Amino acid sequence: MTSTGRGRQPGATSALMATASVGLSVAIAAAMDVILLAGGAVSVHIAIAALLFSMTVLLLSGVGATIEWRRPGHAIGRLLMLSGPLYAFLGMSWLTGDVLEPLLDPGLFELLFWGSSFLSWPGVAIIVAWIPLLFPTGTLPGPRWRGPAAGLTLLFLISLLALAAQTSPRMDGTPAAAGGDLAVVVSIELLAMVAVAAIAVVSRYRSGDGVARAQIRWFGAAVSLCLAGFAGTAVQAALQPDADLQVMLLVFYTGILAMPIAIGVAVTRYRLYEIDRLISRTIGWAIVTGALVAVFAGLVVGFQAVLPLGSENTLVVAVSTLVAFALFQPLRRRVQHGVDRRFDRARYDRERVAAAFADRLRDRVDLAGVERDLAATVGATMNPTSAGVWLRGVRS
Repeated sequence: MTSTGRGRQPGATSALMATASVGLSVAIAAAMDVILLAGGAVSVHIAIAALLFSMTVLLLSGVGATIEWRRPGHAIGRLLMLSGPLYAFLGMSWLTGDVLEPLLDPGLFELLFWGSSFLSWPGVAIIVAWIPLLFPTGTLPGPRWRGPAAGLTLLFLISLLALAAQTSPRMDGTPAAAGGDLAVVVSIELLAMVAVAAIAVVSRYRSGDGVARAQIRWFGAAVSLCLAGFAGTAVQAALQPDADLQVMLLVFYTGILAMPIAIGVAVTRYRLYEIDRLISRTIGWAIVTGALVAVFAGLVVGFQAVLPLGSENTLVVAVSTLVAFALFQPLRRRVQHGVDRRFDRARYDRERVAAAFADRLRDRVDLAGVERDLAATVGATMNPTSAGVWLRGVRS
C-alpha cells in the first residue's frame, strides 16, 4: 500500500543533502565544460554528449532534492540525489580523458579513471536495479523480498570490491590486471538484481491500488522509451551498419531524461493521473502518423503506376498531400476515441457521464431533481471529498 500523506516536514539534514547534491552536480558539470573548452575545438558528438550528461545529472539531483523536500527520508529521493553527483563525475572523467591525460601525472590520471570505472558499476545499479526495486514507496514490496535483495546486493558489492582490488591502479602509471572474469561475474550479478527488480515492479502493479498502478505506469512509460530507442538503435545498426542512428538514439536519450521526471511525478504524485492521458495521446498520434504516412506513400506509388511516365512528380506529391491532410481530422478523432476507450478509460467514462447528464438536463424541470443529478454527476466524474449546490434566491 502507498501512503497518502506528504510525510514529515523537511529539516536541516534534508536541506543540507539537497543542497550538496545539486551543488556538486552543478560544480562537476561546470568543471567538465571548462575542461572541454580549455582543450580547444570540441567535436559535435562530444558537445552533444556533454549537454546530455549535464541535463541528466541536473535532473537526477534536482528531482531527488524535490522528493527529499516534499517527502523527507524517502529512499528514492536519496538514491536520486546520490546518483546525480556520481553521474556528473563519471561523465566528466569519460568525456575529458583526451584533454586531461597530457596535463596530469600518469599515476594520478590512472587513479582518476580507475575510480570512474569502479564507480560506474554502482552508478548503473542505482538506476536499473535499486530504484526499481524500491519504487514507488521507497521500501521493499514485502518481507519475503529482503533475502533475495540483501543477498544479491551483498554478492554484488563483494565482487565489485574484489574487481576494484584486482584492477587497482599503480601509481607509477603502468596498467594493472584487467579483471575480466570478475567483470563478467559482476555483470551477471547486476543482471540478476535487474531481474529481481523487474519482478518486484510487476508484483507491485498486480497487487497495488489505483495510486500505485498510476505511479508504476509513469515509470513504465519512461522505461519503454529507453527500450524502444535501444532496440531500434540495435536493429538499425545490424541492418544498416553505415546508417545514421541519430533518430533512435534521440528516442533513447529522451527516455533517459524522462526517467527522473517520471519518478518525481510518481513519488510526489503531482498530476499523477495524467499518465493515462499521456499514454493515450502518444499511442493515438503514433497510430495516426503511421496511417497517414502509409496512405501518402501508397498514393504516391499508385499515382505513379497509373499516370503516364511524363506526369509531374510535383503534382503527384501535392495530390497525395491534400488527401492525407483531408483524412487527418476524421482519422484522428476516430483513432483517439478508440484509444481512449482502452488506455484512458477514466477520462472516457467521465466524458460519457457528463454527456449523459447534459442530455438529461434538457428535459428536466424539477429543480430538486436537477440538484441531485448534478451532485451525482460531479461525484462520479471528479470524486471530490465533498460536494454541495448553492442556489441564489430569486425574487418574484
